[in-house]
This record gives sequence, structure tokens and C-alpha cells, in this order.
Amino acid sequence: MIKNKHSLPVLIVGQGLAGTILAHTLDQADVPFHILDAPKNYFTSSFAAGGIFNPVTGRKLEKSWLVDELFSYLFPFYTQLEKSLSGSFFHPMPLFRPFANEEMKSWLLERKESIDNEYLRWTDEGVWIEKAGWLDVENVLNCSKQYFQSKNIRQEIALNPSSDLEILREKILFQGQAYACVIFCEGFHAQQHNPYFGHLNFLPAKGELMKIKSNDASQEYILNKNGFLLPLGNHEFKVGATYRWDDFSNQPSTLAQLDLKNKLKSFGVDSYEEIEMSTGVRPATQDRRPLVGFHPHLPLAIFNGFGSKGVSLSPYFAQQWLAEWKGEGQINSEASIRRFYHLFST
Repeated sequence: MIKNKHSLPVLIVGQGLAGTILAHTLDQADVPFHILDAPKNYFTSSFAAGGIFNPVTGRKLEKSWLVDELFSYLFPFYTQLEKSLSGSFFHPMPLFRPFANEEMKSWLLERKESIDNEYLRWTDEGVWIEKAGWLDVENVLNCSKQYFQSKNIRQEIALNPSSDLEILREKILFQGQAYACVIFCEGFHAQQHNPYFGHLNFLPAKGELMKIKSNDASQEYILNKNGFLLPLGNHEFKVGATYRWDDFSNQPSTLAQLDLKNKLKSFGVDSYEEIEMSTGVRPATQDRRPLVGFHPHLPLAIFNGFGSKGVSLSPYFAQQWLAEWKGEGQINSEASIRRFYHLFST
């Protein structure tokens, strides 16, 4: 890491959810920065995100990784961001996980006393999960785009890292401007197009969602049953999600559409109007941990690899990235790219 204390700005590459959250974190800390965001037709996952945050994971109802730290930071961060952007996009909402069958119900009840029940409320039909909800990611991105444009610190351009950057020992030049550091927040594109971080352990996963309108489901909670049914208001819902590791195109597939319709049937939603399909590729990793930190030899950094948990992970790790940048702390070792420093050539 280059601990650059002078007044040069940093350059954020990519303004999906991760880049947006990092930018707001720097903005709140009065760290000067500019953003390069690819044109609207550049395929990204954030505009197709479900945006759900959930403190519990897996069929064993285990606490998500670092959940206590993440959620103590998540709620005040997004609440303050709504005020800063004069928007409404943060929606805490209960999440309900019905028992799949009597066998699964018995299996879970036998283990109930050994499960951490801090976020759980048990009923005869299933388990309610507290402190869950969803973020209207598209709304956040649009509000943030307007905010950064109003400050004249956002430029729409698809950066080619190999040819567009002049990397010097302690600074980087782009279009004649000097930057203290370039932070790559490119999502799954980094694996294919970033010569400095593309060799890290990415495992992108394509996901598809369906937006519907229906009177058959509750608008009061998120239903989670081998998929999710997320109420958006006005009797509209998002249905998700699918996973594929062999196709990263931006085209919806007939197979995914059929899968989502089968999920709706299992949710008990028989009457609905299909509004649209959306497609994205999650920037997931092989070890299910983010890729956050600094190149060992160059004034470059990465903020990526949040998979489907970007809503809950990004605010916390943006603060950790900033603390390490300022020399006031270190990024969690499980998320820091220090775990891959042996892969970087000297």
C-alpha cells in the first residue's frame, strides 16, 4: 500500500453499489475523489439486484459472517444517506422463512436451543427474521449519480486500465490529472479486464429476477423459501433469484424464467402479471469473502467481490478501506487482499 498523505484526490473506477457506497464514505470523510462510471449500456449487476439484507443464512439459520458488526453499521449508514440525498430507499422489513416440510421443521426444532436466536422469532409455520429488509439499489444509484454530477466529480467513461493510466511510483496520471490512488470497483468485469487484480479468486454468478404485479401475496414481509418474494409496494414484487456460473451474457434466459415461475407456484402465487425480467452477474468469490485492499507495489486498490451481500457488506468495508488508507487501521484479514499477496509479482 502507498500511504499517500498529500492532497491529491483518489479515482474511483465504477459506480455500481460498491463504488457508490465507497464514494459516499470518502465524501463524508472529506477525502477528495473523482468517479469514472461506464456508459449506461455497460452491463452491471447493481441495477438488477434484489437488494435484500438478512442477518441469517443457510438452512441451519446461522448468523451471517460478521453480522453484529455489519448490522450495527448498516442501519445508521443508510438512514443518514437517505437524509443526505433527500431520498427514500432504505426499507427495513421482516423476513419470513416457512418450514419446507414437517421433516425440516422437526430437524430445526431439535437444534433450536443450540442456534443463536438473537434475530429469530419462531412460530408453528416457520421462523421470522428480524432486522432484515431491502435497499432500493436502483434508486440509490440514480440519486447518487445526480449528487456526484452536481458536484462535478463524476465522468461517464469506460476506462481501459492498461492504456488510459500512467502509473508512477507514488501517483497515477489520467487525462493529465494526478491521483494518489486508483480504486477499482468494477464488479465481475475485473476478472476479464483488469490486468492488476483480475487474477484474484473471482467466481462470478449470473442471476435473474422477475418483476410481477399480484394480489396473491403479502406486502408486509419478504418471503424466503428456496428463493424470495420481495414486496416493492403497489402490489409489485421482485421474484428471485437464479444462479448460473457458465453464462455471463446480459440476456434473460427461458430456463431462468421457468425457474422463477416455479418459485412463484411454490410461494402460492398463482395469479400475477409479469412486468419484466432483469439480469446481472454477482461479483462473487471462491471463498465467499470480499476483495478489499491495496496493491502491494503500486498506488492501486480494489473494492469488490461482495457477491449478493453488497448491501450489508459495502458500508462496513468502505469504512475499513478508508481507515487503512489513512493509516488508522487494517482491513479484516478475511476480506483483505493481503491473503493473495503471494500471487502478485514483485
